[in-house]
Amino acid sequence: MTKIVVVAAAVLAELLGAVIFLGTRASRTRSVLSCLGLGFMVAIVFLDVLPDIEFYKAESLPLGLALGVAGVLVVWLISRGSARGKWGGFGATAGMGLHNFGEGVVIVGFGALSPMLALGFLLHKLPEGMVSFSLTEGFKERTRFIIAAIVALLIPLGALLSLPEEVEKPAMSFCVGVILFAVARSGARIVADNRAAKHSPWALALPAVVGGAIGAVSCFLA
Repeated sequence: MTKIVVVAAAVLAELLGAVIFLGTRASRTRSVLSCLGLGFMVAIVFLDVLPDIEFYKAESLPLGLALGVAGVLVVWLISRGSARGKWGGFGATAGMGLHNFGEGVVIVGFGALSPMLALGFLLHKLPEGMVSFSLTEGFKERTRFIIAAIVALLIPLGALLSLPEEVEKPAMSFCVGVILFAVARSGARIVADNRAAKHSPWALALPAVVGGAIGAVSCFLA
């Protein structure tokens, strides 16, 4: 029962992150929230996802990461400057969805959940909801929220199903490459917009550092 409650709370927390981003109309505030989420995702990738898939130990997994970066780069180059450019961010959001699926598998397969583990897991979700929404720029806002909701619902789906380890780890490695490229591309776009508006660089650097710190703390708790 405790695990069901935690999984349900995780879905609600991720949806809340998307709602917060959806309700924010000021472009500067959205940039701050995006930087918070992007800093968070960098911490999660290096401190949570890569260790979980034993990326640093396996010889084949770096190839999956390189293919992920190359794949989304090709999509971005083909679609750049057109309405289809939004699909690069959609691909990264799909990668986050697979990460959510894996987390659902982990939570159910884990032993007894301590309060700290549950808290760390839930801390992951709020910024991830913001990132899911921010990466799908180019779609209508209703569509962006639906995408974020689908990504969130992959958590309980992962709790119900499981993938063979020989499939899950290479797939997660591929998705890490997709996510890292999307984070870098989104960060570059936000920095360019901020420079054009002549805002202080600290307006972006500080929330990115705070997001990274929150991500590190949540990984430590979990």
